[in-house]
Amino acid sequence: MTRFVMALALSSSGCVTTAAIAKPDRVSLPLLIGAAAGDFLVVTLTASQLRDFTNEGALATGAAVTAVDVGVGCILGACKALRP
Repeated sequence: MTRFVMALALSSSGCVTTAAIAKPDRVSLPLLIGAAAGDFLVVTLTASQLRDFTNEGALATGAAVTAVDVGVGCILGACKALRP
């Protein structure tokens, strides 16, 4: 059951990438920050529920998945809000 919940949460995370796909060229800075924070929160809380994960492991997993999501989202155009 735990693996199913983890797979579901990891597949539903990807908020920055989803924002870039849903609103191309119109992703604002508050939306970008909120999407990254939401992604980090969902993945960290899900990873913390695994039996053998420590808190540090859950935080590292959340950071890694969020970094990949932000990278893919930026490739798709979500980081245009960061340009002056």
